[in-house]
Amino acid sequence: MKLVLKLLHGLMAMLNVVGAIWVVLIMLLITIDVVGRAFFNSPLFGVPEIVKISVVGLVWCQMAHTLRIGAHLRSTILLDRMPPAVHRVIEICACLMGAIMFALIVYSGWDNTIESWRIGEFEGEEPVRVPTAPVRTLVLIGAGLTAIQFLIMLVDVVRGRSLQHAEHEF
Repeated sequence: MKLVLKLLHGLMAMLNVVGAIWVVLIMLLITIDVVGRAFFNSPLFGVPEIVKISVVGLVWCQMAHTLRIGAHLRSTILLDRMPPAVHRVIEICACLMGAIMFALIVYSGWDNTIESWRIGEFEGEEPVRVPTAPVRTLVLIGAGLTAIQFLIMLVDVVRGRSLQHAEHEF
C-alpha cells in the first residue's frame, strides 16, 4: 500500500511540476504577444485560445498536489473553536464530500472526453485551432487524483489524524 501511495504522490508532484512549467510558458507566450503587438504591430495568432485552454489544463495538473500539501485556501476560525469530536466529524464529512464531488467530475466528463478524442474537437478558428481532448483528459486525471487524495485524507482522519496537523508536515 505504501508503494501505491508513493507512486500516486509522485504522479501528483510530477503533474504539479508540469503545471508550473506550463505557467512559465504561458507567461513567455503572453509577453511575446504583447511585445509583438506593442512594438511591431504584429501579435501572435491564437494566444487567447491557447491561454484560455492552458489555464484549465494547468489548474487541473496542480489540483491534487495542492490538496495533498494543504495549500488550498482554508479558513479554520470556527473549526478551531469546536470540540475535537465535532472537528473530526466535520473533517470526515469534508473528505467524503470532496471525494464524491471530484469523482462526479470524472463521471460527468468521461463521455465528453471520449467524444472529444473521437471527433478531434478543437477550440478556436484558423489559423490557430487548439485541440481540446488533451485538456479534457487532464481535467479527468486531475479530478480523479484529487478524489483519490480526498479518500487518502479520509482514511487518515478516520485513523485519528487531524487534517490541520497533516498540512504542517509539507
